[in-house]
Amino acid sequence: MKDFAFAIDAFTKKNDKIIIQPPVYHPFRIVPEALERRVVNNPLLLENGKYSIDFEGLKGIIAENDCKMLILCNPHNPVGRVWNEDEMIQLAEICYDNNILVVSDEIHSDLTLPGFRHRPFATVSEKAKENSITLMAPSKTFNIAGIVSSFAVIHNPEIRKQYLNYLAPRELDQATIYALAATEAAYNYGEEWLDQALAYIQKNIDFVEKYLKEYIPQINAVKSEATFLIWLDCRALNLTQQELVDLFVNKAKLALNDGTVFGKEGEGFMRLNVGTPLSNIEKALDNLRKALNS
Repeated sequence: MKDFAFAIDAFTKKNDKIIIQPPVYHPFRIVPEALERRVVNNPLLLENGKYSIDFEGLKGIIAENDCKMLILCNPHNPVGRVWNEDEMIQLAEICYDNNILVVSDEIHSDLTLPGFRHRPFATVSEKAKENSITLMAPSKTFNIAGIVSSFAVIHNPEIRKQYLNYLAPRELDQATIYALAATEAAYNYGEEWLDQALAYIQKNIDFVEKYLKEYIPQINAVKSEATFLIWLDCRALNLTQQELVDLFVNKAKLALNDGTVFGKEGEGFMRLNVGTPLSNIEKALDNLRKALNS
């Protein structure tokens, strides 16, 4: 999160417009606004249970606004999409041709689930490579957020120089010795653990999908392609958002994320974290079923 705050500071100025694609990780909105930038929404499309980028909407936004940056979430949190090559090539083309810098947050990339493939945005085309900053970290992958370690990958030497020139005088260009050691150890020796973790996460996701279909068919789990998060479509319950939150939090005693935290496009949705023992998932869903039937 700090990295894209630095990128916003380094490459935009007060009142500049920044594009985000809600429903999306809420700091994408909160951080630019706190830095006195203007957020422009390019909401994702939801069709037949799958999210996609609204390219026509994006073109319309760009035609009407002088936007300086687009913050991409790849893989996407909370909807779980891993953007494919064709989608990213099209996005790169639009942004490059309109001089809009793409900041691609790829912190969940190592958590791409079996059957799907993550492609770094910067690798899909020359325009993507020359007009992007890729942000990554070991924190989500290896559950070491407390280490506070992250890094940026920038191919374009001019963009890289501008970013480093922002970081250096603020003494933000060096990690702690603990962060360096933990990051190196995680990437060098964590593969076996990660493979096991991904298999377990997929098992939990499969359980949630099966349980909902059998016992709570009014709630649909949007197909997850990455992350340990499931985007629950609860719109068929016909509850207001406040009633939905009350059902999950107060009646079922579950600490899920309110979908509207990720933008108004999250109304009728809740975000579930399945990076936990399966027994916790079973208990949580049993609580929810009982709360619905009470």
